[in-house]
Amino acid sequence: MAGEVYVPDANVFLEYIYERPLQQAARKLVEDAILDKIQLIVPSLLLDEITEVLCGNLDNLEEVRMHLQYLETLATEKILHIVVPDSAVRMQAIAIARTGHAKSGYPELTDSLYHALAIMHDAVFVTNDRRHIAKVKGFGHIMPLSGYEAG
Repeated sequence: MAGEVYVPDANVFLEYIYERPLQQAARKLVEDAILDKIQLIVPSLLLDEITEVLCGNLDNLEEVRMHLQYLETLATEKILHIVVPDSAVRMQAIAIARTGHAKSGYPELTDSLYHALAIMHDAVFVTNDRRHIAKVKGFGHIMPLSGYEAG
């Protein structure tokens, strides 16, 4: 079984799909999971978030299908473990989402679900959402995608 456990945000996969600046870090994260160096777990919400972005941003439906099937393949091969968050994870997400204040804003519940899953599995939430990181760093279990380096 793989070593450390990571919970990649949907934006990690979108870095890879859209060839954004952090594409290499995203690729390394997935490759390390394929090589069984690490384990990846995600909330089932990831599939919906990625589908929504692809729906609105990729005209080529065959390309959309290819990306969705790749995620399914990662799940089938037990490289990407898709979890339906239970009530404990959801309550932790609510606690995270209720931090902050009116001036600086509150963490989004969707991001908080990923983060809560990481906390409950003693894992690390990997995201490139710097605002979320700044708002919730006190909870730990979080790192920017740019900081990912598997040892």
